[in-house]
Amino acid sequence: MNILFLYISLPHLSETGVFVDLIKEFAKQGHKVKVAVPMNKWSTEGVNKEAGIDVLRFKTDQLTNNTSNIKKGIAYIKLIYQFTGSIKKYYANEKFDLIIAHSLPPEIGIIVRLLKRKYRAKFYLMLCDYIWQDSVSLGFFREGGLICKYYQWLEKLTIKMADYIGCPSQGNIDFTLKYYPWAKGKNIHVLHYSQYPINLPPPIEDIKAKYNLSDKFVAVYGGNMSIAQKIENVIDLAESCLDYKDILFLLVGRGQDIPSIKEKVKKRKLTNITFLDFMPKDEYLQLLSVCDVGLISLNEKLAVPNIPSKTLSYFNLSIPIIASIDRNTDYGMYLESAGAGLWSYAGETEKFKQNLLKLYNSPKLRKEMGQNGYNFYMTHMLPEKAYQIIINHLNH
Repeated sequence: MNILFLYISLPHLSETGVFVDLIKEFAKQGHKVKVAVPMNKWSTEGVNKEAGIDVLRFKTDQLTNNTSNIKKGIAYIKLIYQFTGSIKKYYANEKFDLIIAHSLPPEIGIIVRLLKRKYRAKFYLMLCDYIWQDSVSLGFFREGGLICKYYQWLEKLTIKMADYIGCPSQGNIDFTLKYYPWAKGKNIHVLHYSQYPINLPPPIEDIKAKYNLSDKFVAVYGGNMSIAQKIENVIDLAESCLDYKDILFLLVGRGQDIPSIKEKVKKRKLTNITFLDFMPKDEYLQLLSVCDVGLISLNEKLAVPNIPSKTLSYFNLSIPIIASIDRNTDYGMYLESAGAGLWSYAGETEKFKQNLLKLYNSPKLRKEMGQNGYNFYMTHMLPEKAYQIIINHLNH
């Protein structure tokens, strides 16, 4: 099959990752695979081989958080023509049988509609983002307004364009069918996030000593820190655990909320929190592997079921999870089904603390839940498993 993958962002294919490894698995299985994605700061425009796969990276306007919402909105509208124009230019002589795309950007439905007309290809949608529902719940715009109606139209169009839909959990499926009951005819099914196993090289130094974590019970949060994650959940937990001198909360990553979070930590004199900025991925994974528990935090205002993709790394490295979640996600049930962690609702700091201390006081339970997470990963979250699920639905 000739397959075109579309993404809004993608690391170099020599790396490993949630979407990168699925691309490589399709190529490994003998399909002719091509990719189209906006440029990263290190790339040049055009088609280049990455891990033996043709990857088209093309120029766009600023799409990141480092610009105003108005400019970003205009940039995403222009992206429609940049995406399709670049594919027409660089893949002019190609014929595609299948298009696989993530549900971001919201305009992906328009892009795919134009491409389906050209190639008469089928469209497999990996659906896990619902922009207007969360934007309304978090106060970015009001329901019923012009902006909201625009994103509602985009969401409906994207789902309408899909021939097959894979969601990371049953909660996402139920949520989709609540708004679009007719999507049942789109072969909608569970497609777990997937990634190749993490193979860590032998450490060249004591990673715990390097970051002053020796003799500490480390609860780590790795990833984006913005309004959707509401890291205040973790800050409140850390404050409640000040009496436990060997418990340290390690926050690794970036995000628009970090300056305000650091200010709160300083004001509340929380000496049990350490912040680390960006680091090379291999070093981050080495650091992650020596932590005792992995933290998940979600804003209680979120309206959409959310399965945080960082779960993959936690499971992959046998790290048990402590989660603080909103009431609309089925992530708690997800953890329970895997037997890989404990959860509480956002705002329930005492319950969050009890769950942490339960693992703090029981190395046996930590090991058991970490192993359960790894077993779930090996059973459900390998790229070959995701590949087979997709192929089976294509042939259904």
